[in-house]
Amino acid sequence: MKNKSTFLTIIFLGLAVQAFAQQGNGISSVLEVYRITTNEAGEEIATETTEVTPGDLIEYRLTYTNTLDNGISDLRPILPIPVGMEYVLNSASPNAEGASLSNTGNAFQRLPLTRQVRQPDGTTAEEMVPGREYRRLRWLVPSLEAGEQVILVARVRVINN
Repeated sequence: MKNKSTFLTIIFLGLAVQAFAQQGNGISSVLEVYRITTNEAGEEIATETTEVTPGDLIEYRLTYTNTLDNGISDLRPILPIPVGMEYVLNSASPNAEGASLSNTGNAFQRLPLTRQVRQPDGTTAEEMVPGREYRRLRWLVPSLEAGEQVILVARVRVINN
């Protein structure tokens, strides 16, 4: 279990580096990772963390700040979802613009992701793609004025591989 925690700590650090490297030219980004638990009163408690274990509910908070003297438009932040994590469907806030099943490229589709599956009788049916197959989320921030910031949130659950 210790190795799993250490491994996931490294994944978190990699995510942070990707988040910082994703935007430049006057846009700063900070990725915070929280473990979400519930107290006896049923209230959620968010505790910043660098280590996780299977079953943990994790919340990513990605803050983008415009440090330019002028506004920008069409900011499209991307949050990678590491293998071993399952995206909690409908947890993105504000609503994510799209998601991808791939770790690379720009093939994003509108949420929720669906696919066509061949049935035993030869017909096809549409099914929802499970959150464990999502690899990246993308938001559309239409505009961000000088000095303004936006906080993007998504939750994942640590799964047993």
